Amino acid sequence: MLYVAAVAASVVGAAGAFPPGTEAALQKIADAKSVKYNCSISVAVYDGHTNLQAVAGIADFSSGRQATPSDKYVWGSGTKPLTGSSILKLISEGKFGLDDAVAPLVNPFLAKMADHNPKQTFRSLEDLWGKASDGNVSKQTVRQLLSMKAGIPDFDTAIEGAHKDALRAEYFADPTKFLSPTDLMSVPWVTGIWDPKILRENGGYSSTNFMILGLVLAANSGVSSWEEFNQASFIPESLRSKFEFGITGAPSKYTAVHGYDRTSYNMPVNQTNDQDVFNVDGVFGGWTAADLVAAPSAVAELYWAVYGPNPSIAPGSNVLMPSPFASGQGDGFYGIATFDLGDYTGHNSPKYGRAWGHLGATYGFDSIVAFFPAFNFVFAMSSNIENDDQTHPAETICFAYTAVANLMLGQNAKCKFSDGGYYSGGCVCDNFTAVETPAAVIV
Repeated sequence: MLYVAAVAASVVGAAGAFPPGTEAALQKIADAKSVKYNCSISVAVYDGHTNLQAVAGIADFSSGRQATPSDKYVWGSGTKPLTGSSILKLISEGKFGLDDAVAPLVNPFLAKMADHNPKQTFRSLEDLWGKASDGNVSKQTVRQLLSMKAGIPDFDTAIEGAHKDALRAEYFADPTKFLSPTDLMSVPWVTGIWDPKILRENGGYSSTNFMILGLVLAANSGVSSWEEFNQASFIPESLRSKFEFGITGAPSKYTAVHGYDRTSYNMPVNQTNDQDVFNVDGVFGGWTAADLVAAPSAVAELYWAVYGPNPSIAPGSNVLMPSPFASGQGDGFYGIATFDLGDYTGHNSPKYGRAWGHLGATYGFDSIVAFFPAFNFVFAMSSNIENDDQTHPAETICFAYTAVANLMLGQNAKCKFSDGGYYSGGCVCDNFTAVETPAAVIV
């Protein structure tokens, strides 16, 4: 089975340790952003050898406890690159192909689960979307789910602009309420609906895809239900103890960090919430789409294992997962379990303006993780607040990337930041004056 037709040389970046003053520069940025947004900001950078950390702000407003570098955060959709690279690992082992249909891979496992769970009313993807999709659900491939180009609707009910979120309201009204992956696949706004906008050329975002991919992983692990699958099994053994996954329970089960929903969802006009989600089980709804818990230093090392020059989860993931397009071109917003984050760099250079990784937003926590190919390092940042546009992760990475790059290049580029919206960086920086070299070719 062909996994990757050809793997080009890894992206070329600067070698060696971070320059003196890097950690101090990161600390200055974390201090400033935690004050501006009244939250904890925790960041880490990792280049395969050195892991630098900076943290600032309050981790628990009820007690006033300050955040520490070892504090674990909830990463939401930052889970997806692990799920994606885990799928690629199975593909590299010949278990199935990237362009194989998903239904035959997952339907036997869904039927097995239904046999043990009388509340599960479906036994296949066709039971949920066959009629609505005119049979097309049977043709959806592993690649389409990984690349957000399947027609399966997102279970997330947040409506940007209208500031309404029905599922969030249910979870907050009953903090013990939790919907399993199969529950979420069969809620009325997902089951029986085929979303044509997801099939457009530019694709569309759906976390439901990544729960289905989680079922593919579980089916290949020999377990009988989704709860039994060990998501850490694909993480390099040296890192596994640093990660937890929110299979059951609220954030309070996994971390001492309290998360705060400060969005305008379900609030009166011109008002924002300040909901502490520490004991809200629904924070982890989404399983393999959104349940990773770890400190930023661990997440930076995990993403290095995915995007670094010598990936250790799945061979070739550093080449295959990033979008081959520059930001804003074609269907390049999403590769394989990977956002193109070029807009977050603040640079329009074909070399220094490239970045990829993932955004994370779940009730009470916003985060971002990016790999910068020009310098070969990972930046991981998490916070304990969620706001409407994820402005604090965007602003933090804007200034942090350029600060680290300035030190590496011996320059003094300046940045400006404005709210660029939910999926846009809003960062504009001076261009670096170093001579450009062509970016590595991705195949």
